[in-house]
Order: sequence, then C-alpha cells, then structure tokens
Amino acid sequence: MPSVRQILVHNVIKTLPVGLVVFDPHGVVLVASPSAGVLLGLPPDGLEGKDWRELIRPEPANEQFNRNLTEAVEHGRAFRHCLTDYLRPDGEPRRFSMIASCPENGGKRVGVTLLIDDVTALYRSRERENIVLREKNRLQCDMIESLNNLALSVAHQIRNPAAAIGGFALKLLRDHKERHLSTEHPDIIYQEARRLEELVAAVVRLATLPHPRLTAVRLPALIGEAVARAEREAESLHKGLECSLALEDVEIVADAALLGQALQEVLSNALEFSGHDVARVAVALVRRDHGVVLTVTDDGSGVRPDLLPFVFDPFFTTKARGAGIGLTIARKAVLEHNGDIELQPVSGGGLAVVMRLFDTPEDGLGREAFYGPLGLDVRELKSKARELGLDVSGLTTIDAVRAIQQGEGFAPCFAWGVHDRCGQALCAFRRECVKTTRISDTSSFTYGGGA
Repeated sequence: MPSVRQILVHNVIKTLPVGLVVFDPHGVVLVASPSAGVLLGLPPDGLEGKDWRELIRPEPANEQFNRNLTEAVEHGRAFRHCLTDYLRPDGEPRRFSMIASCPENGGKRVGVTLLIDDVTALYRSRERENIVLREKNRLQCDMIESLNNLALSVAHQIRNPAAAIGGFALKLLRDHKERHLSTEHPDIIYQEARRLEELVAAVVRLATLPHPRLTAVRLPALIGEAVARAEREAESLHKGLECSLALEDVEIVADAALLGQALQEVLSNALEFSGHDVARVAVALVRRDHGVVLTVTDDGSGVRPDLLPFVFDPFFTTKARGAGIGLTIARKAVLEHNGDIELQPVSGGGLAVVMRLFDTPEDGLGREAFYGPLGLDVRELKSKARELGLDVSGLTTIDAVRAIQQGEGFAPCFAWGVHDRCGQALCAFRRECVKTTRISDTSSFTYGGGA
C-alpha cells in the first residue's frame, strides 16, 4: 500500500500545469507528468520507461529542442528558461520554455529533471505587440524627421522675406539719416528683422545638429580649443575672459565636433550672463570610474530655482534678445553621447554646468546615466543567448545584443556602434544595455564592433 508521502507526490505530479520529465542516470524516463505528454503530443501514460532518444523528433523545427534534450541527458548540462520551437506529431507548432537540472551525489549524476512550459500564447501575443511597436517606432522616427524637415522649410521660407525686410529697412534708415529725418521707426524695423533672422538661424542650427561620428577624443585639447574660441567671442563683445583650468588628461570615444559645440554654447552662456567687464570661468575635468565629469562654473547671476526646470527648453530665455537654444543644443549634444547635463547653483552667485560623459556612448547606457539605475552583466547576456540557443562566445557585446534581439524578433537597436534609443518596450534589453566589451574578456574594450 503506498504511503501518504507517495500519494502526495503522485498527486502533485499528476496536477502539475507544466510538463515534468525525470530521467535516471541512463536516460530512461522514471516519472512523467500527464501535462508533459499533452505538450509533446504523445500519449500521457506512454512516456514512463521510454529511452530519452525516443523523445527526439527528426523535423528541422525541433532541432533546438533535440539539442537541449541531448545537452541535459547525455552531457549533464543544466540550463534555465531556454526558449525553443517544437513541432508536435499532429503538425501543431508550439513554443516551449525549458529548464533542466542535473543533480549529483558524490560527484556522480543521479538523473535529470526536465520542466517544459508552453509559452506559445504569450510568444504569439508578444509577436503581435512587437509588430505594433515596430510600426509605432517607425512612425515616431518618420514624425521626428518630418518635424525637422518642416522646421527647415519654414525657416527657409521666413529667412528670405526677413532678409528683404531688413535690407529695405536699412536702406530706409540711411535715407532718413541723409535727410535728417527721424530714424526711430526704420531702426525698429531693421532691428526686429535682424532678430527674426537670428531666430531662423537658431532653428536651423537646432534642426541640423548631426548624429555623432565617433573617434578617440582627448578632452583637454578639445576644452582648450573651446576656451580659445570663447576668448575671441569675448573680444567681440568688448569683454575680458579669465578662464582657470583644472584638467585631468582624459581620452574618450566621442564626436569632437558635437562636444566642442556643447562646450562652446555653455561658455557663450557664461559670457553673456557674467554681468562684469571680465567674466571669470572655471573649467574642471576629472575621471569618474568609466567616465568623466566636466564642470563649467561662471560668476554670473545664476538662475532662479523656479526657472531651472525650463532652462533646457528650446527658445526659453530670460534675456531681452536671444533665441534661447544654446543650452538646448548643449543638452542634445551630450544626450547623443548617452551622457547627462545639469545646472547647479553656486553659493555666492554664479552657476555650474555639470556634464557627465563616459568612455564610450555604450558605457553611458550600462551605468546610472540620466535614466537612473541601468545595466546588464555580461553573464546575463550569455544567459539570454543560451535561452535562445545562440552561441555568442567571442562576439563583441554589440554584436551579441544584435543577435539576441533578432532572435527575440526585434530590429537590432545598435547601428555602427551607436545605440539608438528605439523604445522597443518588450525587447529583452528594454533600456538596459551593456559596455562594448568582449564576451570572453570583460577587460578589453572594442569600439564600433571592432577590436
């Protein structure tokens, strides 16, 4: 008569919603739940006593299932949540998640436990959502591109009339001066036409900001060039510029032109808001882990706390004149490198612009950047690959991510070594990404998929 323990164990196995198959050390099925037979399309009571090879089916669609079964039973290799396709004998395709454990006793394998979960409905639902998401992403990209084109087109249409108004206003202004007439009204027209042209130029600058072209950049040299340009700008404004530098010798992978433009906008902002004949600016560059912190501190009037949330918005300015896109361009350039930029009030007056950049743009996605805690361990990456039956050994992380995303049914989010924040919400990585390191060697860096 069976014991209470045996009755309970048998009842648990019988009512399991997932397929359970237990093999002895020789690969013979000791125990199989009824659900296992249903999932595999085999008689529920006909699995026990079968050799594991009898579960292998020759159809090409079952190749991954057969490989998983062989790895577990013949080689004693455990795995978790490995996704695989399965074609049942009745021709119905299914999608399984498989887990295998290979317990040992005294160094000898005592058997294999295999769990099979049917995730077909979930997988098909994800496929439908993926199609919708990809279409949504495509429409968003098209919309952004269309808005840029619209901005450029409008700017072009406005620039020509503004130039004509300014030209005729200037001619009228000169005529009035020659005739000793009042120049007040022609001067207003001329100044407003110039202001309109400045706004148009600002729109063009913002809409045509290029995508990063990555190279090795020595930041001290880049900062030195930006400071030299700022000194020339100060002369044109009939001001002086005293710039103190405290720079560590740092080299990162970035777009020198974009970062130079961001720094130039920050320095120009410091000059305009200085309020002194000689603007005093301090630039500090220090290394922090896998990145750098670049701080530009000025002696201006600072920004009121209630205005801080809006300073990076396009066309927001507290000046009587000006387009208000300098900090917007700086922020966009920094974000293109997956970095972060913020303003911090300085005690005693002034403002500090703090830019956080990383050794590579991909590093910025794998650490606490502007989106908060992110990151993906390389071991997790290999685990994700195993779940899909992929071998990513020796690949760069970018290439491994591409392979996994394609295996998941997503469009790869990496392009030429630069991550596009694609917004594929159900992607295995979501907003998590990894450093560009070799899978087999987490200490060596590669850029753009090359060693």
